[in-house]
Amino acid sequence: ACVFHFLGGFPDQCLMEDYELVSLLRRRSALFTPPLSEFGNATNKEKLAIILGPPALCSPRRWQKFGVLFVTFMNSRLVNLYAGGMKLGPDDLFRLYYDREPPTRLSECSPWELDMVD
Repeated sequence: ACVFHFLGGFPDQCLMEDYELVSLLRRRSALFTPPLSEFGNATNKEKLAIILGPPALCSPRRWQKFGVLFVTFMNSRLVNLYAGGMKLGPDDLFRLYYDREPPTRLSECSPWELDMVD
């Protein structure tokens, strides 16, 4: 929870928020270099960690409707458009993915920023 709050919580965007959170984690972790005695050699920076608890679930509807190849291709394409050369924003990607306008925001502040103001 401390790291999550240190990063500012989930980015308040309608798509690619998970990609952005991982990117923030990687950039912040690059600033912190743990002592060699703590993690062995310096080349082993990322490790697989199993988080106990209930599994994360996702709806199969999109996969069932469009098929595995198309959904995998579209997901890869959207990540490349977001992080690659075109640098499309989350709202643009939302329009491509859902073929409709992104949801309207009630505030310019994200939900966790509203909590800090109160």
